[in-house]
Amino acid sequence: MNIPNKIELANIPTPIQAIFFEGFEILIKRDDYTGIEWTGNKIRKLEYLIFDALQKKADVLITCGGVQSNHARATAAVASRLGLKSILYLRGKEPKTYDGNLALDKLFGAEIRFVTQEEYDNIQEIVEKEIASLKKKGLKAVFIPEGGSSALGIWGYIECAQELSKQLKSFKNKPSHIITAVGSGGTLAGLVLGKKLYGLKSNLIGVNVLKTSGDFEKIVYELANECSKKYRLGVKVNTKDFTILDGYSKEGYENISKDKLELLAFIAQDYGLLLDPVYTGKAFFGMVDYFVYQGNEFNKLMFIHTGGIFGVFPKIKKYLDTLENSVF
Repeated sequence: MNIPNKIELANIPTPIQAIFFEGFEILIKRDDYTGIEWTGNKIRKLEYLIFDALQKKADVLITCGGVQSNHARATAAVASRLGLKSILYLRGKEPKTYDGNLALDKLFGAEIRFVTQEEYDNIQEIVEKEIASLKKKGLKAVFIPEGGSSALGIWGYIECAQELSKQLKSFKNKPSHIITAVGSGGTLAGLVLGKKLYGLKSNLIGVNVLKTSGDFEKIVYELANECSKKYRLGVKVNTKDFTILDGYSKEGYENISKDKLELLAFIAQDYGLLLDPVYTGKAFFGMVDYFVYQGNEFNKLMFIHTGGIFGVFPKIKKYLDTLENSVF
């Protein structure tokens, strides 16, 4: 294997905790503990991508995402830590009030560019023009893809799979299924490769929060195999190596339904566990619905908490409003 280098930024290994929900034990891999400024899964990918950017003598990091992008915030925080500039292309209209991740983007000194969906669909072309413009000013800019999901970035979760395989050696009853949110495909793609490389036995489940299950089957398949080929890993991934649970984000990427919010408020009150409305909340709801309520077969579940904690604050009123009429 040709293992790439990384810069060490994340607080890892992250711990595994357990909760008991509806009589079942659910293990929680606390990747929201990777660091308060860049809490979550994004920093694992960025460790590899930022090392590469530094090798290229980058002065500026450019990335993209939604208005409340966790990845964009993490990139801005790392840039600030390392004395680099950051430019964020965010899909959506500029809000009247900056809160959550967007407020932190500003606090970390990022230049923020709001773009339409049409412009976002051509983000590569827009970024290339930005890079050329900065070059004329004597600045070297490096583009980091959405979610940090690239053949290099997914090494963060190849490494996480190795971390998990070591941690689970001490567990007599290992999880039959590992569940994670899927937003750009990189976390699941890395886990799929890591499972093959490091002997994880659990079935891998992704709950998509945008696009369709078919879209993500293709994205994960292509990312994993591109990485395997590029770094001579000697493994082949096919779509039978993982499962995408579709249908748990019908309300749209940046929205969340009342029934999901009720579950998230209950989890916060009874377990002290905070789940965000875009990624982890929908994925946790999908896991509980599919396995616990629908009764699909499993032995023990593990949920990877990929962070996104600052995404709670733009929706905090809705969280609190659900407490009065919660069914839980």
